[in-house]
Amino acid sequence: MIHVIVGSTNEGKLAACRRAFERAFGAVEVHGVEVPSGVPAQPVGEECFNGARNRGIGAREASRKNHLSGDYFVGIEGGILLLYDTWFGFSVTCIIDGRGRTGYGTSPLFELPRSFTLRALAGGELGDVVRELTGDKHFAERRGAVGLLTNGLLTREAAHESGVLAALAPHLSAERYEL
Repeated sequence: MIHVIVGSTNEGKLAACRRAFERAFGAVEVHGVEVPSGVPAQPVGEECFNGARNRGIGAREASRKNHLSGDYFVGIEGGILLLYDTWFGFSVTCIIDGRGRTGYGTSPLFELPRSFTLRALAGGELGDVVRELTGDKHFAERRGAVGLLTNGLLTREAAHESGVLAALAPHLSAERYEL
């Protein structure tokens, strides 16, 4: 059985990791630990990659400190990104294995309404915007802004799962990443 330690206790992130790792390896045990991201509450651009890496490293350190068995350590960090003069929401996943091999992946990008972007850039968080609009304090965790904007066709949890699967590439095809 594969043991995965996730640098978050967010149930949406844990469920996304569980599904992705089950698809890749079969039997899996996923455990979440609360670790700092080391980036602002609403990361922008490369801060998302830094936050994901910091969470993956934090998961590995927490695993050692708490004597948890871990084969893979995962960090997921959501944020916003400016590309092609358009603001997008997305998340970054960083997966570190027991030997230190690291893989990165992202969720699909989704265009943000101007009002969401302005609030995020002014110090707010996308999750706060979603909670205010829906009145549901748990909506942001599993469905998120992408779920709201796509009428549930793509949820935050499903988007995270895509990012986790993409970040597994260097682990599943290690020989292709060798120099």
